[in-house]
Amino acid sequence: MNTNITTSTIMNNTLIRAVMGSLLCGGFLHFSFAQEFVQDLGNSTIVAEQSTETILDGLRKDEDLQAEKLDRKISTTIAETIKNEPDIAIRSMGPAAARPVIKGLSGSHVTLTEDGSFCGDMSATSPDHAVASEVLTAHKLNIVRGPRILSESFATAGGVIHVNHQDIPFDDSLFHGYVTGYAESGQPGFATVVGANANVHGLSLKGELSARNMGDMKTPDGDLKNTDIENKSIAIGAAYSFNRFKLGASFRNFDSKYGIPGGFIGGHPNGVDIDLFKRDLTLRGLYIPAQKSSDTLSVSFRFNQYHHTEYETKDYVGAEFAVNQENVRIEKFIANSGPFFGIHFGGEFDMRSIEMGGYVFTPPTNSYSASLFSVSSINGWWSGMEITLSARLGGAFFRPQESVVADKGTVENRYFALWAIGAEFSQRVAPGKFLTLDVFRTTRAPTIEELYNQGPHLAAYTYERGNHKLDAESGYGAELEFRNYGEIINWRAAVHSTWFLNHLAPRATGDTNWSQILPIYQVSGDDALLMGGSASVELPADQGFYAQAGASYVCGFYQNENWSDMPQIPPFKFHGEVAYLWTHVRAGIHTEFALAQNRVDHYEERTPDYVTFGASLEFHWSLALAHYSIILRGENLFDADVRNHLSRLKSVMPEKGRNISILAKAEF
Repeated sequence: MNTNITTSTIMNNTLIRAVMGSLLCGGFLHFSFAQEFVQDLGNSTIVAEQSTETILDGLRKDEDLQAEKLDRKISTTIAETIKNEPDIAIRSMGPAAARPVIKGLSGSHVTLTEDGSFCGDMSATSPDHAVASEVLTAHKLNIVRGPRILSESFATAGGVIHVNHQDIPFDDSLFHGYVTGYAESGQPGFATVVGANANVHGLSLKGELSARNMGDMKTPDGDLKNTDIENKSIAIGAAYSFNRFKLGASFRNFDSKYGIPGGFIGGHPNGVDIDLFKRDLTLRGLYIPAQKSSDTLSVSFRFNQYHHTEYETKDYVGAEFAVNQENVRIEKFIANSGPFFGIHFGGEFDMRSIEMGGYVFTPPTNSYSASLFSVSSINGWWSGMEITLSARLGGAFFRPQESVVADKGTVENRYFALWAIGAEFSQRVAPGKFLTLDVFRTTRAPTIEELYNQGPHLAAYTYERGNHKLDAESGYGAELEFRNYGEIINWRAAVHSTWFLNHLAPRATGDTNWSQILPIYQVSGDDALLMGGSASVELPADQGFYAQAGASYVCGFYQNENWSDMPQIPPFKFHGEVAYLWTHVRAGIHTEFALAQNRVDHYEERTPDYVTFGASLEFHWSLALAHYSIILRGENLFDADVRNHLSRLKSVMPEKGRNISILAKAEF
């Protein structure tokens, strides 16, 4: 298979007109304003001068996973690390091939970014494809909510997950080093990362190495064979500042080998071994005006090369994917202008080339997309109210090539004009109490796979049929949230609903392709209603007693099938924790349970309820200009049988059983 994929520069006039139109429509939002505000939050106070973010954005930063909070939850993958955050679930096909689900939506409804740019893997396209990013190298994980989703994606009904590696060292630190090790018993093995930043004569440098080697997953019913993981990554970065400019570059190489289990009906007899690599080159420049450091102009370019091979035996390739992707992104940040503040606007252009080989029947395809976006906030119209407005406009163009593996009748160029808008109204109803309403229009172009797939995907145990006549997905939705910050307790509750006019999803047809003995999945567009809610409560403490609990629920229905249930919807889930904090020690117990999922699509399997219990013990101390952490954690201590409803393996084996893990970290 030829991996030197060239990208055509042909764009039709319709796309150009759409982009020019979006420039005119989005331009009116590029004014911003910031006022000084002091907001009483009960047991805490936010004070900001010339703020570039809304009060609600400031509060949401408490939900970011970083530092000790991230270390406490680190696991095998990004999805498993954030699984207990509000509205989050996991779609999986073994421990390596796990991807986050937000509000019941997966695939390309959920965008993953690394340091502000696309992740560049194929994890959104199939449940057997892993996220090509090592969670142990992340300095922060952030789930973007509300109108600011539109700065990264059209899919406002889903969400964006930021993975912050800090590969371009703009922080200008003189020296910073870190060493982290992780090991567990549920999937025996280890992971480690070593990195350092330094500044030499104004030149900031970063270097980092990581490795992960873990064996087969242990479950209450025995080992799940062919679920081992081997990851390696290397990252280097540099940044230089002069006058009002900052220039930086980074390169990250990620290699992974992991297994997809088999040996059962619908699976390959010996499972499938997947070997992938991803290479990212990022260049970024910042212009910072002398009068306002918050008014910056950012220009970034990212080139991504991804190659993915699925081996059915040691020498036989079942599927192969090669992707080249180039992205140019221009962003402007303005602290204040007129009645608006915290303005963020810009545009991006993306070119993607994909070729597939082996036993895959999708034609080589070039795709192009361009969009403009704007997010801005305003206050002062009504006492205690802030309003955030956002918009994203653009288009996507798909150009498949004729191929011997594809049906000629499906090789058709497709163009999609896309637009999405959002508005967030945040009202302070009393000291420490906030009511927020989000309203939005969401949209999403079909993926290459949804348009042109026509054949088996052995590693995913499916025979996949796309539809080259699909229209873009669209929908309208709202979310209502209340937050209360008191002197003793903080809590939040939210409900959300989205009406999809053309929800795109692969659905089991009930038919079987008997030549491969694989169930047939057909991508279709149907009107659908998705709704749900989440709630969390916290008794915060720096010392002494601490408690936290959260729950999420979502359900979905197709209108044109007499309100039948949507597929792959997670059940009600609860997570709770109680801990006690001393000066350098933290000890706690936690529990997680999910109800049975009986609301299923045609030909979809139900899953039973489960409950698990765990405990943790942490030590944190500083010595000789360094900070040390040791975190011991026990999960599913009673070896409960857990069936993840969003796992393709739920009928074969349960999830990970009793698991004891340890994380040791030193920063200096």
